[in-house]
Amino acid sequence: MYICSNCWNESLIWKWQCDFCKSWNTLKEFKESKEKKWVRVWEKKSLALISSPHEEESRIITTSIELNTVLWGGIVLWSVMLLSGEPGIGKSTLSLQLANWIHEEIIYISGEETLGQLRSRAKRLNIEWGNIEILTENILEDIFTSIEWKTPKVVIWDSISVLMGWEISGTGGSVSQVRYIAEKIVEYSKARNITSIIIGHVTKDGSLAGPKTLEHMVDTVLYFEGEKYDDIRMLRCLKNRFWATHELGLYKMTEEGLHDLDNPALELLSWSEWIGLALWITIEWRRALIVETEALTNYTKFWYPKRSSRGIPQSKLDLIIAVLSKYTPVKLESYDVYANISRGIKVEEPGLDLALAMSIISSKLGKTLPKSSVFIGEISLTGQIKSVMLLEKRIKEALKLGFTEIYIPHGSKEKLTASIDPKELTALKDFLHIKDIIAIL
Repeated sequence: MYICSNCWNESLIWKWQCDFCKSWNTLKEFKESKEKKWVRVWEKKSLALISSPHEEESRIITTSIELNTVLWGGIVLWSVMLLSGEPGIGKSTLSLQLANWIHEEIIYISGEETLGQLRSRAKRLNIEWGNIEILTENILEDIFTSIEWKTPKVVIWDSISVLMGWEISGTGGSVSQVRYIAEKIVEYSKARNITSIIIGHVTKDGSLAGPKTLEHMVDTVLYFEGEKYDDIRMLRCLKNRFWATHELGLYKMTEEGLHDLDNPALELLSWSEWIGLALWITIEWRRALIVETEALTNYTKFWYPKRSSRGIPQSKLDLIIAVLSKYTPVKLESYDVYANISRGIKVEEPGLDLALAMSIISSKLGKTLPKSSVFIGEISLTGQIKSVMLLEKRIKEALKLGFTEIYIPHGSKEKLTASIDPKELTALKDFLHIKDIIAIL
């Protein structure tokens, strides 16, 4: 077997280029250690019918409402959870605060930081040490020996890339070491009814560092993301054996650590009227969020106008500009166009189209859009405004925030008469084509 040194993807044969990350000459041969001999011990176990009465999974309820939401009620007892994210995004801060959110006996294993460093950070985060014990060690066998003297409910491993096992060759962070350590942690946790939380890292392309089997070994995979220069953080669940993965947790990073973002609208919006600013509702893993879309148009000084976007796919911006130039009086052939999603949020879903088009129109015509208006819809190549996924949920979120003008695709209003209060139906304004909606400016 061959392993890519860049993304750790596995390949049965050697190739010049990795099929996953497209890097050249990165496949290295990987050989499993054959020193250890496995002996199968047969054990008689009782069988159980799935239809027989049984208890539901017990969960650890944390003091973080956002974390409980992502995990659908809390951390499942005796499960193994993998927390991943980019370097410097705040994984260690989250894991240390996670120990403070859980009112159980916890052992925090740190292979990267000393006790003094952890104590300094804990003081800044106002961590209470009543239920937390620290072990600064990176040798797996020594860690297991130390844990045997205690009976912890939860063990936090920070991080798997620096842990090493003496029974297998390879340096810390290598494919063989990561796979071996993950197998041993899962085996040890299941045998002793311990809930384990493993801290991992991601590669340059955003995928989880380590062999792909690492994701299959654990019960839950969480991904912590956000911009380094912004204080908004998102916690996504990429895998959950015990429930769905449709929820999203929002946090705000402060000097005192992470805090639940109770009202995202207050953090993500400026709540003011500006030229080139349009509001819309996005769905991030079944969670409705109000987002600002900004656009700037300027007469170009060059032969070829510039198009630039941040947080928006460049192809989507080019498509919207082409539709506006074709079907509306807004001509942009001689104008530079810049588009942005505020607070570093990245969006690719079709529901952005109408708000992006209205922000460009607003900037080109020099007119502001009412701050009480929200635009939700996809724009086709023919200029038609189409419906988007979970439109009803988006509309209810906009109504809850107090918006009085909600622009939606034509025909959607009639479908929502049974689920929305008749008094609120007056806020819905449906349009069939992009050329019709320009009349509101």
